[in-house]
Amino acid sequence: MNRRTILKSAALLPFVSGSNELITSAPMARQRSVRFAYIGDTHILPEAKPMEGVAKCFHHAQSHSDKPAFVLHGGDVIMDALAKDRSDVQKQWDAWHTVMKADNSLPIEYCIGNHDVWGFEGAKADPQYGKKWAVDLMKISGRYRSFDRNGWHFIILDSVQPRPDGKWYTGHIDPEQLDWLKQDLAKTGTKTPTLVLSHIPIFSPTGFFSEQNVKDGNWSISGGLVLSNTPELLKLFYQYPNVKTALSGHMHLLDRVDYNGVTYLCNGAVSGNWWKSDTYQQTKAGYALIDLYDDGTVERTYLQYT
Repeated sequence: MNRRTILKSAALLPFVSGSNELITSAPMARQRSVRFAYIGDTHILPEAKPMEGVAKCFHHAQSHSDKPAFVLHGGDVIMDALAKDRSDVQKQWDAWHTVMKADNSLPIEYCIGNHDVWGFEGAKADPQYGKKWAVDLMKISGRYRSFDRNGWHFIILDSVQPRPDGKWYTGHIDPEQLDWLKQDLAKTGTKTPTLVLSHIPIFSPTGFFSEQNVKDGNWSISGGLVLSNTPELLKLFYQYPNVKTALSGHMHLLDRVDYNGVTYLCNGAVSGNWWKSDTYQQTKAGYALIDLYDDGTVERTYLQYT
């Protein structure tokens, strides 16, 4: 190496005043904290097509050489419990657990979807009416909760609330849960990267997918398509720069919104068009591989399993 080359190389390195040493260390590359599979809107029925489809999806997710460590299920495990009697709902859950036992070896964390809620009119006096049955069969500690894994904090919300008139549901984080969420974020602090999962999107343009939502030249978005207290949640997340991503399902559509440092990801559906076809609007049936990194960044890869 000649003198000119040495001087040229040295000019590229920082010099610290008062020291005879050159600083040669480069910025540390980010490291992946964890990879998991987002699998949602499976809408299983005790029928061949949905059972085989869910099995194929789980086999595909577990076939990667770089395999996910666990599954986050975004809700709507079964086709429907809102308008079905106990026997029908039990058959749907039995179909789910049959496939899980035979075709899945990954741990699963669940989020409650609207179709997982038992809302049959004649069952209001039953102790398992509402979300209790789903909580029991999912084997989760409660309808909302949080946990830590591989340096990330995970918050699972219950975004499905009964309407005041007792009919169906609306997308909302109820006051009790909202108070818990504020306490959980405060306890976690502002350093630990945090992921939020809700079945109904917190922030998504997918509510604009249908012309039926246009009335008299104005958009009218149902409270069942997006959370009605999203503005309050956006303000809350803004106070915590470590809230990095929010996942959702429900819409069976694929999108991404980046707002105020949070990446909002709506993640399609395993069932596609509710098993009628493999495409709903412009989104193919599939699931997502989610990679979380130690610097708080997130990457999603959406995959078709057929």
